[in-house]
Amino acid sequence: MSRYNIEITEPAENDLYEIGSYIAEELLEPEVAKEIVNKIADAILSLEDMPLRNKVVADEKLALQGIRRIFSDNYIVLYIITEENKTVTIVRILFAGRDWVNLL
Repeated sequence: MSRYNIEITEPAENDLYEIGSYIAEELLEPEVAKEIVNKIADAILSLEDMPLRNKVVADEKLALQGIRRIFSDNYIVLYIITEENKTVTIVRILFAGRDWVNLL
């Protein structure tokens, strides 16, 4: 079975940076911030193998775009698979409690 390449969009990179910054600076928990960012990174890297294991999201508009999701603690990683070149593109990384459907 071949592995997929992972690409992270600029908005997703910014999301991850903001998550880490908020936890470290606003909540004053730099160690927790590192732990959460590392867990999210691990979840993303797990998509190199079997990214199809996660269902397409329920929202019809987003489902038509092929957006899938994987959870990491209280965060949701939204991604698209391109089978032609075996690529997983990370679209956004958001707090799962937010109205993330309307943020895309």
